Amino acid sequence: MRLKAIPVRKTLALALLTVCTTIFLTAQDFQIRTRVDLVVVPVSVKTDGSRLIAGLTKDDFALYEDGQKQNISVFSTDPVPISAAILVDTGVSENTFRKVRSTFPALAEAFSDFDEVSVYRFDKFVTKLLDFTGDRVLVGTTLQTLTEPSPARNSAIGSGPFSANGPVINGVPVIPGGPEPGVHVSSQGTKLLHDAIFTAADALATRKADRRRIILIVSDGQTKGDQHSFDEAVNRLLDVGIEVYAVGMDQAFLSRHFSVLSSYAEQTGGGACFLNGARAMEDCYAQSTEEARNQYVLAYISTNKPAGDVRVFREINVEATSRNLKVHHRKGYFQYP
Repeated sequence: MRLKAIPVRKTLALALLTVCTTIFLTAQDFQIRTRVDLVVVPVSVKTDGSRLIAGLTKDDFALYEDGQKQNISVFSTDPVPISAAILVDTGVSENTFRKVRSTFPALAEAFSDFDEVSVYRFDKFVTKLLDFTGDRVLVGTTLQTLTEPSPARNSAIGSGPFSANGPVINGVPVIPGGPEPGVHVSSQGTKLLHDAIFTAADALATRKADRRRIILIVSDGQTKGDQHSFDEAVNRLLDVGIEVYAVGMDQAFLSRHFSVLSSYAEQTGGGACFLNGARAMEDCYAQSTEEARNQYVLAYISTNKPAGDVRVFREINVEATSRNLKVHHRKGYFQYP
């Protein structure tokens, strides 16, 4: 019996198909990847009178990293939703706390239906009262549970439906259904402002990167007894890309520039208001969320490369072409190898 010959052209086609299939399947397991780090820098532009400036374009900005000019590859003015952690200082005087409490409805309404908000209180300890939610009514209800400036000794959470008492192990309250593990409790008379910001930063690190992540803190700026330092808290904020907006109370005019609240705002690209009246505080809440939501967004691929296996801090400087404008932005970021 004579075997039928297979044409050479057909044989080559089958061989080529086999080779291509093998290459394709192999590529599913072995992929060549290159790392491209896009550095995103939200900025706010204001006049000397602190009025926000809109309508600028990419050409109105110059961006530098460690003194080297960078090419702005992405520019956007689109508003973005906010993920916010509200921190309420309850270690203040009764008179101050009454004024703050009267502004809670306006604080809840400062956010939009697209935002998500969590709520914390802090004084001699830090307590999460509400996890992230888009329900502004629930945010307002939670804030209203804060009925006194400073809770009783050894209390985990103040009065209201979220209150709970429980044992403490190694300075950490053990509360079923209460605050997260790792909440630091200190002795009477201390104020854990840095710890509160660090705790909120850890929580915000879990939120989606396409949201503007901010901390809105209402405080007198006093701090003592923290486990975390200012530098540790700022580094955590910069690592995650979180902006701090502060509403400062009971601070003398000359001391406001040196307040730790001003330092947090300046380092992270947020803002700070120092007020004593309830109406002014309400205006500051709305201005802060409006500014955070409507920033210019500049993005670039860094021309710097880290040397070695440790992260490197890169300093960022953004300038506006007009000398009469002030640009507010985070002071830098950590570049990883």
